[in-house]
Amino acid sequence: MNEELAERSATNSKGETIVNAFADDRCPDKEILQELGNIGAGHAATSLSEILRQQIAIDLPKIHSVPTHLVPKLYERHDVATTAVYMQLLGDSECDILLLFEKEEAKKIAAMMTMTTSLEDISSEMEMSAMQELGNIVIGSFLSAISDFTGVQLMPTPPQLSTDCFDALIDNFLVKQSLLSDIAIIFDTEFKRTDGNVGGTLLLFPSRELQKVLVQKAKQWMEGATPSAAEKSIECPSDSIVNISDAPKKEIE
Repeated sequence: MNEELAERSATNSKGETIVNAFADDRCPDKEILQELGNIGAGHAATSLSEILRQQIAIDLPKIHSVPTHLVPKLYERHDVATTAVYMQLLGDSECDILLLFEKEEAKKIAAMMTMTTSLEDISSEMEMSAMQELGNIVIGSFLSAISDFTGVQLMPTPPQLSTDCFDALIDNFLVKQSLLSDIAIIFDTEFKRTDGNVGGTLLLFPSRELQKVLVQKAKQWMEGATPSAAEKSIECPSDSIVNISDAPKKEIE
């Protein structure tokens, strides 16, 4: 793959190449948005680590700009049973936000949060309450970190919980995106529990207006900061591990 094609592509879980639209200038400020995502993801991982009382690994956040209809192909989780916490930014700075976990992983996390030793003892009401609280804290931490950096107030709606197959969960958001543009711009990062279990995925679908505001504010901040301060503030290394608590972990049966 040549350099130009690599810049225009993303790779799904099967190693297949999906065309990426960044190279055609539909998102010329990719690097700034990437750095803002790094800041938010680091804070969100810290919050998740505090909640679960164990180490959380985060992959380097990515920004994808792909044709809307190809987004499900990017993730290749079509029929995987998935639990999603959904929150939204309203107004001019609109953004849809999804925190996704495989269904069984969501139940294990709810058990950890409620100090329940057996998954069979977790009721649907307990799971819903725990996952909504988790989404509120993790997504809130992500947005708060970006808000503090840019000075832009980001106030989300209360969390909502839904369980379905992966494609069905994101279809509504993709329909909305397709009405605005033929290209979906998505921020995503992976959270993984270091005991080997699958973690969660955070997806954001920012509006063009929100992208412009965040980029403008970030540029203003970086122009007024010293280079060393700017680099330190946006640094978030790949596969970083956040270890907040050494408290004993609950074993889930």
